[in-house]
Amino acid sequence: MKSHIRTIVTPKILFYGIEPGSPKGQELAELCRAQNILWEEVPSHRLGDPLGLLAGLSGFSPSAAPWEKETPAREAMVFCGLEEKTVRQLLSQMTQQSLQVELKAVMTAHNQKWPFGALLGELEKEHLALHQK
Repeated sequence: MKSHIRTIVTPKILFYGIEPGSPKGQELAELCRAQNILWEEVPSHRLGDPLGLLAGLSGFSPSAAPWEKETPAREAMVFCGLEEKTVRQLLSQMTQQSLQVELKAVMTAHNQKWPFGALLGELEKEHLALHQK
């Protein structure tokens, strides 16, 4: 019988395109602090790094090459190591406080290997497909 070892990830939300000192950034940071969740802004020079590295998982290395693809224009947040109930509570609180972030994702075993910029690109494609008129 194979044993399954679950990697413990410190609850963290990775943000992109939201200035930490802005009113929205401060409100989002406060929501995270109230839930004991780390929040980290991902700067554009780290878009090539794997999501797993940014989330704090071991076994990932920074990208050797700079991200040369298009830089996403929309704000984004990626939930790392959070239980589904916690994600739902945060999204509900964001709605109550009129804090909108268009692109959202949850880190999975599948996407943790992706460059952060590639994940944002996929989220952008999904967003455009859902909102086409």
